[in-house]
Amino acid sequence: MSQRIDGFDVVKALAIIFVVIGHTWRGLNTAGMIPDLALFSRVDAAIYLFHMPVFFFLSGLFFAARRPLVDFLRNRAVLLIWPMLLWGWIDAGMKSAADIPVKGRLLSATEVLWSVLPPVGIFWFLYTLFILHVIAWGLARLPRPVQLVAMAALAVVARASWINVSPFDSLWNTLIYLPPFFAGIAFALLAGHRAFLGKILILPGVLAFFAAQVLVFSGATAETVWLATLATALACVGFVVVFANLSLGARLSPWLVMLGQYTMPIYLSHVIFSAATRLVLRRLGTEDLSTHMLLGTLSGVLGPLGLLWLAKRTGLSRALGFQAG
Repeated sequence: MSQRIDGFDVVKALAIIFVVIGHTWRGLNTAGMIPDLALFSRVDAAIYLFHMPVFFFLSGLFFAARRPLVDFLRNRAVLLIWPMLLWGWIDAGMKSAADIPVKGRLLSATEVLWSVLPPVGIFWFLYTLFILHVIAWGLARLPRPVQLVAMAALAVVARASWINVSPFDSLWNTLIYLPPFFAGIAFALLAGHRAFLGKILILPGVLAFFAAQVLVFSGATAETVWLATLATALACVGFVVVFANLSLGARLSPWLVMLGQYTMPIYLSHVIFSAATRLVLRRLGTEDLSTHMLLGTLSGVLGPLGLLWLAKRTGLSRALGFQAG
């Protein structure tokens, strides 16, 4: 595997770990285990500032639209829509069986079937990514200068909220994450992936990332959407350039490179393992927040890897939607 891909796999690995941390943190808050609301909000804002934008940015950076439309749609349906449907049904079905409400109420068997259209819970990411890929495929047919101008215009319109998608509220995430996705495509077109490589970028990346966090914690991003956009951009690019170039040791780096190739199975199933860990720990009488965070995060990463191993052994990896990792 090339150095370039290794570096970006490390970025993906660390980003998915933060996704697991973020969902574990929010799960503990939903369970009423974080009494300090200010602490919850600070940690939540720090994580959600960058981890999902990083994934959309990287998806744009490596986006390819060479396939004919029918083939492209078929490919994206297999990679994105099928996992969204399958794991949406699994998630909703498990919650229904355990008498856990979804959006404030218990779902019947029929409601479980239709709950994935549009998706609820964490699977909005796949739905949103599919829509953005289709839009990007169409824009890729334009001459490059026109494509870049069109993407910039759409990004501005999306961030300014000049498009009202109500009552189709599931499309709001498309507007929110369109800018980082298109930014990734623009970087690929204008500079290529190697623009992010070079040890000299580590210090500016660190400064950019922490400047973004300062903007968030100072409350400046609440004043205007453009400061919020700046903070997201600084955090996202800073995170990418730091961890695409930072030497993390001969033992840790290969493990992270491997983990970066398996972000899809971790994304799809980590909540099940983290939630199960929280329930078991509470049954055992453990309420310590640090213990829950540590074990919930570990199980959210290692549990899906174990499930992936089992899926490969039984030939079910593709059927479970794990092949996109």
